[in-house]
Amino acid sequence: MSNMQNNSGALCRGDLEIIAYRGRTGKIERFLIKNLFTDDGLAYLAARAAGEGLDVISHMALGIGAAPAAGTDQALVSEIPGSRVAVTISGSGAQRLYSATFGEGVGSGPVTEAGLFNDPVGGILTNRSVFGVKNKEPEDIFTINWTLANQRG
Repeated sequence: MSNMQNNSGALCRGDLEIIAYRGRTGKIERFLIKNLFTDDGLAYLAARAAGEGLDVISHMALGIGAAPAAGTDQALVSEIPGSRVAVTISGSGAQRLYSATFGEGVGSGPVTEAGLFNDPVGGILTNRSVFGVKNKEPEDIFTINWTLANQRG
């Protein structure tokens, strides 16, 4: 998992697993990819900890942008239209798992980035990941399991 450490020694970690079901062949591929907390994502964590009423992380989207992930990112470079889907959230304590399924015809293309958001349209990009091309054909199904965790450094 990628790590971001603050002065207290606390770490924010994240990674995502893409499970690609290939509709034409029935083959399943798995990819483990690092995550970046954006500056807005870190501010979001602090605001939620302070009890500020921000919406929870609720959606994930796919994109085709290849620019390296940076803390200042506020959106995916090139979000695939119609690819933002609701997540299910599980976990407890200092770790949460955000899962989303991109069904047939959803988010198809040469996928190179993914992001977590707190709104179905717009919202705060809390996390972004950029990776080598994962081609998603219209008949393919991608499931992404994105783990976010806090721990002592």
